[in-house]
This record gives sequence, structure tokens and C-alpha cells, in this order.
Amino acid sequence: MNTKSTPLLDHLVHHADTDPISLHVPGHKNGKLPKGIYQEYYETIMRLDQTELPGFDDLHAPSGVIQQAEKLTAEHYQTGASMFLVGGSTVGNLAMLSAFCRPSVPVIVQRDVHQSIIHGLEMIGVEVVFVSPTFDEQTGLSKGVSLHTLVSAIDAYKEAEVIVLSSPSYFGNVGEIQRVVQYAKMNDKRVLVDEAHGAHLHSDEQFPLSSLEAGADVVVQSAHKTLPALTMGAYLHVKNKDDEQRIRPWLRRFQSSSPSYVIMASLDAARAYVAEVRSNEPAKRLWAFHDELKARLPKDTYVPNEDPLKLVLRAPEPYTGLQWEKVLQKQQIYVELSNHDYVLLFLPLLLEDEEAIDLKTRIVDAYAGQRVMIKKRQLPHYPAYTRATIEKAFLVDYEVELCSMETSAGKVIAENIVPYPPGIPLFIAGETIDVRRLHYLSEWMAQGGKLQNEEHVRNGQVLVRKSR
Repeated sequence: MNTKSTPLLDHLVHHADTDPISLHVPGHKNGKLPKGIYQEYYETIMRLDQTELPGFDDLHAPSGVIQQAEKLTAEHYQTGASMFLVGGSTVGNLAMLSAFCRPSVPVIVQRDVHQSIIHGLEMIGVEVVFVSPTFDEQTGLSKGVSLHTLVSAIDAYKEAEVIVLSSPSYFGNVGEIQRVVQYAKMNDKRVLVDEAHGAHLHSDEQFPLSSLEAGADVVVQSAHKTLPALTMGAYLHVKNKDDEQRIRPWLRRFQSSSPSYVIMASLDAARAYVAEVRSNEPAKRLWAFHDELKARLPKDTYVPNEDPLKLVLRAPEPYTGLQWEKVLQKQQIYVELSNHDYVLLFLPLLLEDEEAIDLKTRIVDAYAGQRVMIKKRQLPHYPAYTRATIEKAFLVDYEVELCSMETSAGKVIAENIVPYPPGIPLFIAGETIDVRRLHYLSEWMAQGGKLQNEEHVRNGQVLVRKSR
């Protein structure tokens, strides 16, 4: 099949062009809306928003145009099978964990995974061996799990069957992903990777190595994060086609029985887009943009990373990254993430010349006359590896109480505390509260950082287990 074709999108467009009469769901009836803003922005896209009509296939048992689109995706990514996700990487992570993790067998898990991985482990009730990522000494940013750390964990927990990793990091680093995956496979471990930020990596050799190319068994990618797919559009890839039959039943459980055809069509189109973009050497163009921008910014502003799609910049004095984000908004620059020290920008995969010139001008203007200093503060670190039981969500046999943060060090936390973005839990229920991460949390909140937590956390209290 032609990898640049879009069978699902083409079928939807053809149907819309026949001016059909809708006597079925959805209730907007092919976008027949009253005049106004709603009509202006939604009418066109709603013509593609269909249901499982004859010839439109079924995401949960694909045999027609959806199957064709998924097969094209598998050919493009060179996988055994690829599946469309309409609930983001979250549903893919939940499905792959449910398919391959068993409550009675410990699972080795990278500690700085996204909260959706933790939620999946909670649902299963898995015994987890958390392994800490390596942190860059200069920037304090995660570089993924090192081979040394994984070797130690596997030696200590030989009975583990599954390794769960996250790569690339939110800030664009893959570290030793190839060596880590290869060692795990040599030891007969199944490797599951949340590659939410890596749907583009295969498109140019100058991007860092994807976990798919490294040999991982199951990989989940948020197409909407780095490709032109609609929000909630994602892919789940399996290296071995036989594993598709273990994954599909779980996707039926976690995905909507009324999946969005608009999202699925955008996944079809995004795959065709990235196939087309390959010939334009996107990484080479992005690295050139990095070099040109670095040369025009104050010293130490630019923070090196491995993925040119991610641009990491230090905030100037006396700003924090959270404060500097608001300054950049005055230049109509809206960043992906900010923290104590940095702002993170996601660049477009194909950065056109005019767009690059405009963006450089705005960033350089914002930094004009500013002074940047490298701070010693780093992101919180974790123990090399720790073993913990992740209880099934809400099924607990212990009493809890609220405790002030000032007096909580040394207690066992009974909730997940999640700075967002990036959605990586700072504390996971069952962990012991340590002073270093507690200090980070206090600083984060004091500087205006957001949390996906209950109001009591924002008011300086945490939920802990009562002492027995």
C-alpha cells in the first residue's frame, strides 16, 4: 500500500461530499448547526464526525478502512501491528500494563513515568520495583534509566518479567535507551515503553533513537504531541503481531464504544504527513534553528538536549521559569511547560523558514538585555531502586489523616502528588516523604506551579497513613 495514502480520511470525505441525510447519531446531523461561532468553527469538521455506518469499519474489530489505516501505520513504523487510540497515550498505557503485568510478579518501573502508568499499576495492584533515572549534573534533567541501574535492579529482582520505561523524557533525552532495552531483552524481559513524546523520532536519523528501533516490545506514542494529529490521538505499536491479540481486548475495555472518527482520521493523516516530511530532513533543519538561536541569546540561556523538536531555555535573573513563561506570552509565545529554572518549547516538526525567522526574532527580543545564571538547584532525585506495593486504587485497609507539610517528613504518603505539567508524580501513595522532595513541592507551589491534586495539598496539607 502507498504509505502516503489516507484510506480512512478519504472515506469520510467521500461520504461528506455525497450530502447524506443523517438519521443516526451523532446529534449534530453532519454539522447542521445554527448560525454563530459554533457553526463557524465546527460545521466543517462535523461533516467528518461519523459513527459505525456500513463501510465505515469498527475500531474495536477493524476489517475495513480503519484496518487499512492501521496497517499503513504498522508499515510506516515497521511494527508487527499498530493500533489507533482515541483516548491519548493514557488508554494505551493502561492497556499494555493490563495485558502483560501480573499482580503476583514484581514489575521494574522507571520512577519518573507519567501518572497514567502509575494509575495502571494501581488498577492491577502490582508489586513494583521503582528504578531512578539518571540526572544530568549540569541541568538536573532526567536522561532516562542507565544500564548500570537496570542491571542492578534485574540482578536483585530476577523474578521480574516486565520492564516499564518512559522515553524520551519530557525535555527530549533518551539516554541509554538502546543498551537498556537490549540488556532487558537478553534477560528475557518484556519491555513496555511510554514513548508519548516520540512519534516523530523515526523520521530523521538526526533525531535520537526511538524505543521502537531499540527493540521494545510494546510502545505507546502520543501522535498529537509531536505530529499534526488532534488531541487524544495516539498510536499503540507491538513488535510481535501475536501480542496484538493480548492488547485488543484491553483496548475494548478502556476505549470508548463510540470512538471519534475525526480523531482517527487525523491519525491516518498524521502518519501520511510524517511519511512525506521525511524527505525534508526535519531534524537537520531544527538543529540549524537551535544553533542560530543559541548564537543570538545571552550566554547560558540555551540548554542542550537530545531532541531538536524540544527547545529548553533558562529563565533570566531574577525570574523563575514559571514567571518567565508569562513574559514570553507577551510576545505571543505560549510554551509547553515551565518550572523553577526552565521554559520548554515544542517546535513544529517541519519548521518553515519564515516561521523560524519570526520565532527567533520574538525569543531574541524577549531576552534582549537580560542576564542568565546557571543555578545549582536541581530537580528532585529518587533512590536508585525501591520496592513498593501499588495498592489497587481505592481498596485500602489502613486509616489516613491530613498532616501539615512541615511535619510530614518520614511519614508514608497516602495519595499521589502530581505537578502538572508534566504529570509525573512527585510522590506516589505508599512512599515515605523525604525532605528533599518536600522542599521541591513547597517551592513549586510558592512560585505558582500547578498541581493536579485536592485543595488540601494547595493549602499545605498532605494525606498520610495513620501510625499503628
